[in-house]
Formats: sequence, structure tokens, C-alpha cells
Amino acid sequence: MSEAAEHLFLVGEFSRLTHLTAKTLRHYHDVDLLVPAVVDPGSGYRYYTSAQIPRAQLIRRLRDVRMPVPQIREALAAPEGAGRDAVIGRHLEQLQRELLQTAVAVGSLRSMLSPLPWTPPVTYRPGVGESALTVVGDVVPERIEVWFADVFTRLFAAARQVQAWPSGAGGALYSGDWFSGQSLTVTALLPVGAGSDPDGDPGGERGVRLLDLGAQPYAVAVHEGSFADLDRTYAALGEHVHAAGIAAEGPIRENYLISPADTSDPAALRTEVCWPVTHFPTDEGDL
Repeated sequence: MSEAAEHLFLVGEFSRLTHLTAKTLRHYHDVDLLVPAVVDPGSGYRYYTSAQIPRAQLIRRLRDVRMPVPQIREALAAPEGAGRDAVIGRHLEQLQRELLQTAVAVGSLRSMLSPLPWTPPVTYRPGVGESALTVVGDVVPERIEVWFADVFTRLFAAARQVQAWPSGAGGALYSGDWFSGQSLTVTALLPVGAGSDPDGDPGGERGVRLLDLGAQPYAVAVHEGSFADLDRTYAALGEHVHAAGIAAEGPIRENYLISPADTSDPAALRTEVCWPVTHFPTDEGDL
């Protein structure tokens, strides 16, 4: 037997070396991730070399972090060093985002199991006309945070260019049809100071318009924490408004007092939910 042959390992031996089962090795062969060094044409026996052990170990770890086969193939094809690290790094960043989303979902579920009621304080805000830089777009709920990251960058850039200084937190308007899935239209808005010219050019930023918003009174509740629990604040505020018989037609407004752009901690987020009302309850006075 030649020196080269001494370094060939049958599937069973290679499995012991790499902790990859024979079934897994066959699958990796079929999808061209780890092709045997030699396949005997007569017996069909597959042989691997010691030089393939590092590749097998890397594939095993990439599968442990749930990297899809096409991405593993891309990582293996990339030059060792910065090229390969970049491919793997992108997947690890995605995995970290998914882990954070899972942690948030777990926390949301635990909060629902708490015996304490979810009753955020409700206040009332009189209708005051205001100007706002706006962008309108069709956005599915799963993409809303990504869309906002781009849109608010454009809104703040437009505000700087026309010197229309923000007069409040950025926000958004959502119609009832958006929540029911009958429409995807969302209006992102950035309130700007009095005296801004509604007919002015908002800095040439793509899709940005300067609009006058109507004087709509609202019932308001501040949601503290992750967007995963935002539906509970909606439910509490909506029940309050409908029980009082003061619900009005029109979009619900959210104001992002502390947004994902301000903090990476979901528990630190603060979102103002503003439900349109026809008037204030008589026992609330003119708040």
C-alpha cells in the first residue's frame, strides 16, 4: 500500500474522526459540500483523507449554527481569511437578530402569564394642527422596522436641508385596513416647527413631502417595552375608547419616543399610541 493510501479513511473511520454520521456524510456528498477523495468504482466504497478533516469540522459547526447549505457552499468557496469570515459573519449577525427576536417573544409570552392586568394610563390630547415631513409607502408588517430605518434617515436629512427643525418625536399613521391586511399603506412622519412652508421643497429627498396634519384629538397611552407587546397596549386603549363611546374614524398614530434607533434594548423602547376620538369624556374635563 502506498503512503498516500495510508491516509485514506473509510466512511466509518472518518465518522469517528469527525463525529459526522455515515448518513450525514452521504448527504454532504450528494449536495457537494464534502465529496470523498476516492470512490471505488467497483464497490462504491467512499474514502476520505486527513486533509478533509478541517473542512468536515467547519461544515459541522456551520450546520450547528443553522447555516443553510447554499451559504455553507459559499463560505467554503470563499478564500480563507477575510472572504470566508465575511460570509460567516453575515450569517452570525442574522442568527443574533433571530436570537434577540426569540428572547423578546419569550419575554412577551411570560408577561402574558403574569396575573397582573395590562392597564396603561390613558390621557387625552386636544387636536392641534401641525406640519410634518412625511413619506408614504406600502409596507408589510414583517418589514416595517427595516422600512422605518431607511425612511427616518431620509426624513431627518430633509429636515436638515430645509432647516425645518423637528418639533416632536417621529411617528407613523396606520389605517384600520393596514391592521386587517387589506392595505399596506403606512405614513411615516416627522413633526416640524411652526412656520415651515408646506409648499416648500423638502430638501429633494426621495418621496418626502411637507404636509399640514389636521387637528385631531386623541386618547393616548404610552407603551413601555418591546413592540412584541404593542398589541396589548392597543387592546387596552381601544377597549377604553370604545367603552367610553368616543372612538373616531381615522388612522391610529404612533409616536416613537424612544425608538430602535435610540437603544438596542427592547425593554427601553417607549411608544406613544394615539387613538383618534370624537371628544373627551365629560368626567375628564378639558385635559
